[in-house]
Amino acid sequence: MSDTEHHRTALPGPAQAGRSRPYPQLLRGPTYRWWRPLLSVLAAVALGLGLAVALLLVSVLLAPVSGGSLDGPTDAWLDGPVGLLYTNLTLAGLIPVATMATWAAFGWRPRWVSSVAPGLRRSWLLRCWLIALASFTVLTGGLELLGGYTWTPEPRWGWLVVVVLLTTPLQAAGEEYLFRGWIPQLVGSMIPGPVVGAVVGGAVSSGLFALAHGQQDPWLFADRYAFGAVACWLVWRTGGLEAGIALHGANNLVALLLTIGAGQLTDTLNASQASPAFVVIDVIMVLVPVALMLRAARSAPPARLFVPPGPPLLP
Repeated sequence: MSDTEHHRTALPGPAQAGRSRPYPQLLRGPTYRWWRPLLSVLAAVALGLGLAVALLLVSVLLAPVSGGSLDGPTDAWLDGPVGLLYTNLTLAGLIPVATMATWAAFGWRPRWVSSVAPGLRRSWLLRCWLIALASFTVLTGGLELLGGYTWTPEPRWGWLVVVVLLTTPLQAAGEEYLFRGWIPQLVGSMIPGPVVGAVVGGAVSSGLFALAHGQQDPWLFADRYAFGAVACWLVWRTGGLEAGIALHGANNLVALLLTIGAGQLTDTLNASQASPAFVVIDVIMVLVPVALMLRAARSAPPARLFVPPGPPLLP
């Protein structure tokens, strides 16, 4: 066979395996098989269960250090420093769960879950973090001040602030790796059309993201669904998780610090309803940093598409 004939030979796997493709369809490569998504789900469940058990044991050991205790109401423990630490570390653990489940089932190394580059594009991540943190500090902080914010901090607020500062960015990143990374890529791998794959993957992941927050009324569900949809769109638009990680992390960081200072942490963590006005304001506040991120991307656009290498030459 000549080199010319070799190049005309179709690659194994989906028809678009040899073409450039967006982040949600990254896994539709030459090695794709129908059973790989199922294997990835099984791997994620096994990894997730093991992680939760390990972190629960760590939290039990740390409870005496911060004055926390597993005795008493569950909500009281979860809303304290040890419970918040356990929750944040468990969610941060979704990063290795998502990346290792992708590697185990599809053979793509963990860095490909971060972006089409591959890996986290650190300069782009830093720019997004600065934009998101400045935006939410001004918008959320300003709104709280206009509403008559008062300093009435939580008991053990010092420990809570330390936990939030050290682990909330990781908690948000973990959720992004699962809900904006692993799930959309998993769904997108099963759908031939790139547009349909991105839309369906985004819809599924946004719905699961909202449901994962527990009991809630339709308006609060809509608010969380909207956030998930915007973050999914950012991933498609920028080719990676960096913008969503910054958006999610800065939003949670500013909100939690403000609620700890106001003594409203329990109410915030256990919120189950929202008003239409709250949803509208919240969505607008999220769209502001999103618009600024997209504007920043114009000067040095991050790669949006995975460009596969050409077929190997015959020896």
